Amino acid sequence: MADNLKQKAISGARWGFIENLSSLAVTFVVAFVLQRWFLSPHEFGLIGHLAIFIAISISFIDNGFSAAIIKKPEPTKADLSTTFVTNLAISLVCFAILQLAAPYVASYFGEPQLKDLLRILSFVLIINAVSIIQRVLLVKAVDFKSLTKCSISASVISGIVGIWMAFRGYGVWSLVAQQLSKQLVNTIMLWIVGHWRISFNFSGKSFKELFSYGSNVLFTGLLDTAFKNIYFPVIGKGFGTDVLGQYTGAEKYSNVTSNNLSQVVQRVSFPVLSKVQDDIPRLRNAFRTILKVVMAVSVLVGFCLSALSYPFIVGLVGEKWAQAAHILSIICLAGAFFPAHYLYQNILQVRGKMRLYLAMDILKKVLMAISIVIGIICKDLDILLWGMVAASILTLVIYAVCSGRTIGYSPLQQMKDLLPMFLICVIISLIAGFVAALFIYLCRKYGWYNTTWTNLAAVAVALIIGGLILLAFYKFLPKKEITEIKNLLSVWKKSE
Repeated sequence: MADNLKQKAISGARWGFIENLSSLAVTFVVAFVLQRWFLSPHEFGLIGHLAIFIAISISFIDNGFSAAIIKKPEPTKADLSTTFVTNLAISLVCFAILQLAAPYVASYFGEPQLKDLLRILSFVLIINAVSIIQRVLLVKAVDFKSLTKCSISASVISGIVGIWMAFRGYGVWSLVAQQLSKQLVNTIMLWIVGHWRISFNFSGKSFKELFSYGSNVLFTGLLDTAFKNIYFPVIGKGFGTDVLGQYTGAEKYSNVTSNNLSQVVQRVSFPVLSKVQDDIPRLRNAFRTILKVVMAVSVLVGFCLSALSYPFIVGLVGEKWAQAAHILSIICLAGAFFPAHYLYQNILQVRGKMRLYLAMDILKKVLMAISIVIGIICKDLDILLWGMVAASILTLVIYAVCSGRTIGYSPLQQMKDLLPMFLICVIISLIAGFVAALFIYLCRKYGWYNTTWTNLAAVAVALIIGGLILLAFYKFLPKKEITEIKNLLSVWKKSE
């Protein structure tokens, strides 16, 4: 039982990271082509205006029932069909609301194109609703191999669609087509690999039972989605569509790391930790191991991306996106702690501390709201973005105290576990940033500078040196840590 659980966790994490790396590769290729040759920041800004409306609608459609089904040991056929009917009905209502609201959204932002863009893009809500049950059942079965195949197929095909339409001169509509085709392909693939078949039976009893648990998740999910996307309308209204386009470009790269890793952490850790929810020592040990790995990966990636943001962005898509590089250097510091946020939230859910879960989430939003208000009052984009970082760090501290208490994992013990790796990550990112800056300086001095190749080469050299330093630190790790890493790798290789 224990070995099987560990093997499932490692297998899920492995396929989650494969999906991450694949999404990273596809995003880089598509962004490189679209941003460098076909689309301007203004066109990305137009889609950025609509992000919050689509995201909140999708969050509302997936109304907390998914978490209830995953947590429930044996969901019945009535539970699944009731969830499907509910999701589909809500998606149709949200779709109708966005159709009616589209002219007002366009008027508010002063961009007439938004009316048609929102009306077409909102079809993604219905497509998404049709696939939720299939996705939830795969998550519950810890079958992330199938989920990864679906996601990669959707990313590749939608990327091709977006690039082809941009090449044909469709402008911002290529971004709309990319999002629609990605959701459509993913839905089709989920139905191909999934085993559940459509049923329109609705059970009032199942609805009440699922909603009693899912309502708290729904409310916190809506809050989380709203605040995660609140920067789009704030920046768009306060600083203009072009600046929003720069933020959208930066946020896309930040999401590839922080948001994708957060999704892996959330969907892998929740079903795995749920299986040992009644065994506190085992739960605490599993959480401790996952937390150490998550923080090591997310902080290293986030901080290195911050240090290398300018040569990375400018080398990849050109100097017209230089402001996006500056924005990325800040927001990925906040994103470095997002995966840990979700892991702490999962512990609260697993332990059934839903009131505390809700209270912590509201407090997190209050901190974010305060930072946003300060940024708006100062009318300074940097203050707004650094406020995001401060709110992320404070949230991490609060979660560490409250979530750790539910499993007997004190903040002091957490700090002892996490501080060494955190310091190593910071040192490596600082060295990587210095190496890249020195490389670019020498190329400029001796007349070898090329906007694309010099900056990308600087990133490559910095990452190689940073990797070598990481290996050097690995040699000095305590024997216990080395043994733990080897055991994890052994299970990783054997997992199916």
